[in-house]
Amino acid sequence: MKNHPINWSEYGRIAVFVDVANVIYCLRDLGWRIDYKKLQQYFKKNSKLVDIYFYYSTDKENKGQANLLEMLARKGFKMIVKEVKVIRQKDGSSLYKGNCDVELTIDMIDNLATYDTAILLSGDSDFTALIKYLQKHGKKVVAISTRNHIAREIIEASDQFMWFNWFKEDWKL
Repeated sequence: MKNHPINWSEYGRIAVFVDVANVIYCLRDLGWRIDYKKLQQYFKKNSKLVDIYFYYSTDKENKGQANLLEMLARKGFKMIVKEVKVIRQKDGSSLYKGNCDVELTIDMIDNLATYDTAILLSGDSDFTALIKYLQKHGKKVVAISTRNHIAREIIEASDQFMWFNWFKEDWKL
């Protein structure tokens, strides 16, 4: 925590919600990959971690993805996994869809009683209404993202905004 001294104990019980699709694009732009075990260890060590929820769309044929998901489930991550939907276009090309935003939203609301602060690893503007809803119910929201993947509305709505690069030393694979 070199560049971002934060006292996580001031945030009470913490639940981390990882929008993996958004995180992958954020980190691709930054040129590094996240080690989810290190992320888990970081929050276990520095906060009152309740759970980490991992939202991911997968191709059932991809064995590498299956191994990652199995390892994270063994480590105690709450796994919400959807199969990628392939939509055939009229021109013969394929469009791949696998958004888990609704599932993430439902879990944040359904688990309100278990946490005081939600850590949202996403910059998707669709979550602005959710952030305001959580705050209306007495919760704090910390958003973590990066340039070109963070909506201005998320920065303005969240109680605290942080850049992924602040955690590079702690979370890098």
